[in-house]
Amino acid sequence: MTIILKPEQEQVLLEAINSGLAHTTDEALDQAINSLRMRLPRHTAPATEPAAAVRRLATFGKRHGLSLGDGTIKDLLHESRP
Repeated sequence: MTIILKPEQEQVLLEAINSGLAHTTDEALDQAINSLRMRLPRHTAPATEPAAAVRRLATFGKRHGLSLGDGTIKDLLHESRP
C-alpha cells in the first residue's frame, strides 16, 4: 500500500517526533493506527499488543513531560523498601 500524506499530516508526524511522542514516523503511525483500532467495534487485541504496550510505557515519561531527575527506577525501588 502506498500512502501519500497531505503536508499538514506530515507536519503532525514531524511534530510528534520532535516533541518526543514518537521516535520515528513508523512509531507515530503505529500509535495513530492503534488509536483507531481501539475505537473500532468489537476491538480484539492483536498478538503484538503487549509489544506495543511496552513501547508506549518506555516513552511515557517523555510524552507526558515527566522526569526522575538524576534518579532511576532502581533508585526509587530501593528507597521504597524498608
